[in-house]
Amino acid sequence: MYYEALMFDLDQTLVDTSKIEKWRKEQQWEECLSHFHLTTLYPNIQKFLQSVSNKKIAIVTNSSFNYAKKLLEYHQIKYNKLIAYQKTGRNKPYPDQLLRCAEELQVNPYKCIYIGNDPNDIVAAKAAGFTSIGFSTKREYVKTLIPFMPDAIISNFMELEQFLSKREDPLWQKEMNSLFQYAQRAKLKNNPRYYYHYLTKASDMGHERAQYKLAKLLKKNPFLVQDNKNYEYYMWEAAKLMVPEAIYELGYFFEKENQTEIAQNFYRTAANLGCAHAQFRFGKMKLKTNSSYTKLKISYKWIKKSYANGLQNAKLLLNDIEKAIKFENILKNHLQYDKSNAIFYFDYYLPEEKYQDLFSQKILQVKSEDESAITYFTQILKQFLTNELVLCYVPSSDKEKIVTGIRKIAQALSTFKGIDGTHCLVRFKTKERSSFGGERNIDAHLKTMIVKNKEIIEGKHVFLLDDVTTSGSSLIASEILLLEYGALHVTKLALGKTKS
Repeated sequence: MYYEALMFDLDQTLVDTSKIEKWRKEQQWEECLSHFHLTTLYPNIQKFLQSVSNKKIAIVTNSSFNYAKKLLEYHQIKYNKLIAYQKTGRNKPYPDQLLRCAEELQVNPYKCIYIGNDPNDIVAAKAAGFTSIGFSTKREYVKTLIPFMPDAIISNFMELEQFLSKREDPLWQKEMNSLFQYAQRAKLKNNPRYYYHYLTKASDMGHERAQYKLAKLLKKNPFLVQDNKNYEYYMWEAAKLMVPEAIYELGYFFEKENQTEIAQNFYRTAANLGCAHAQFRFGKMKLKTNSSYTKLKISYKWIKKSYANGLQNAKLLLNDIEKAIKFENILKNHLQYDKSNAIFYFDYYLPEEKYQDLFSQKILQVKSEDESAITYFTQILKQFLTNELVLCYVPSSDKEKIVTGIRKIAQALSTFKGIDGTHCLVRFKTKERSSFGGERNIDAHLKTMIVKNKEIIEGKHVFLLDDVTTSGSSLIASEILLLEYGALHVTKLALGKTKS
């Protein structure tokens, strides 16, 4: 593979303009021009550009043309083409500017690389059919680039030179791969000294698998660390080259540190790159998403992939998810479903006509613990039950009111099938009822409820019942708590949904 054109973003890629960022964001271009002395070239750029003088060089930026042209002149950067912000066309993250640049340079997009520091740069490059390279000198920003799956991420321009050698130089490729093969043979021969030696050599040439394996070796043998290049250093280097196992292991680290959003992004990236363990972990994390009507299907998809890719311990969880999907599909055939909050319900509760509407009267009877109404709903719901379900209910807003109509329904159901979990969710502090002016939000419920007897719900499918839902906040808060304490999945059902 030989690249004919290298295209760069400008700000925070070729030139560090962080000290004039305020003016740039406000498009105060004259202020920017008068403060160019605050900007600096990133190290080794001129040396790198001289080394690729046989390629066409272009700048594609969303900054104004006049600003970009003068900044490039100020830093004496030579280039063949400058494409700046288009007032009448589409700009990044759309690929239009990149494709226009390739067309004007008369280069096939397949033979172009675009280097940028922003996720929009990666999106635009991939959409244009370019090789996409993220640029960041700080690990904090590398974390934001990895989920966009560029072909690689660099932290300096020597790494870009190495990337080109790996792609374009057959001799470099041959030597790098040979060193890695020597390392593999040394491991088979149980020769740790040569295994470490050749792994280090291959890593220094940019072999991504060697970097990952070296990270694993240094984790077990920290005394081998040289020049502060420890386990963490090589794991990040491998992740920058999109090694799925490295991205997965970093995701696992973030999960342990309770940085759930970053962990999920890393798991998803590694899952898309084919890592079975990441597919499994991502599938499990999706199960912890509350109030998403698609989460079971998404989770099932990824855990099924992990099983297909050889992760045998995924089978049990896969079976449990299949049962949950089947249960909810049956409910969808018989009940109404609020997609926005993922809540099943029988019918609308009409507060303005509650004494005239027959169904609303049934709800009122449940609230007053009328046995005939409790039996009515119990008889309907028991046909859907399975033995594995744990029956829970949303406790009353009044912490002193333990026995309620909806609790009696849950308890009655558990005598037919399923597990009685009515003593798992507990209201430890009275919450002012919403109908009397109390807050109708999730946080208000989370502050007044706890989970007890968590061993009953751990790893189980919970069937959570409430009498009436309006905003869904009480059911969603209960779901959040149950998932937090280990429930596999929560199916939420209200007898009635308030019609606004």
